Amino acid sequence: MAAPSCYIAGSGVIMRLYVYADESGAFDKFHNDVFVYGGVVLLGTAAKDNAVRRFLAIEREIISASVDHDPKAELKASQMTLKERKRSFTSIERPGCHQYAAIVDQQALYDAIFDSKRRKQQFLDYALKRAVKSGIVEALRLAGVAKEEVDSVTVVVDEHSTSTDGRYNLQETIDEELRRGMFNFNYRKFFPPVFAHEIPKVKVAYVDSSKVPLIRAADVTANWAYMAERDRASYPHAYEMLKSRATIIRLP
Repeated sequence: MAAPSCYIAGSGVIMRLYVYADESGAFDKFHNDVFVYGGVVLLGTAAKDNAVRRFLAIEREIISASVDHDPKAELKASQMTLKERKRSFTSIERPGCHQYAAIVDQQALYDAIFDSKRRKQQFLDYALKRAVKSGIVEALRLAGVAKEEVDSVTVVVDEHSTSTDGRYNLQETIDEELRRGMFNFNYRKFFPPVFAHEIPKVKVAYVDSSKVPLIRAADVTANWAYMAERDRASYPHAYEMLKSRATIIRLP
């Protein structure tokens, strides 16, 4: 992946980082095997604006070419044909825009995680922060952007992704992972933060996906990752496409 057009490696340009995330699948191991968080990382405001324009253009073309899509309704990945999903997924990643996914094998999780809403939300927050971190680290590496040249990070998620009372905890855990570092007290180990220099507290925003195009782009990425993993045996090409275009981590 090439570096963003607005960025020259080593130039000292300071940029904002934007991360969009959505989920695909049901978090319920007793009826489902796979759950996914997926999304996009945008390196700088110019990359974000370009991605919005590009994704909106793709959506308009898909809607206008099919009588099955209501032009007044939100276009969800789950409502697209395979051909439409493929086109959307493969058109997202461009210089300055990187896709990522965290694939959760639910059958490998302890049953106790599903015993209460609180435990389920704790794991979902963990999975989301791991997905976001891996997407950011790989996006910076591929683009040749130094961590010191990032001056702020905003994470944007669909407003249905977590409960209202759990939003503070999610913001704190993402901020700790990226900006302050994490302790594993069981193993007496410290995991350093992504950004060793001081940046403002990471902001987590909750938005209506019908009003934010890049949340819908995150939905496309998450949905493709979910389908690629679920249908890996019958449609291996989908997983190969995922591997070639997105950073993938597997949990637990």
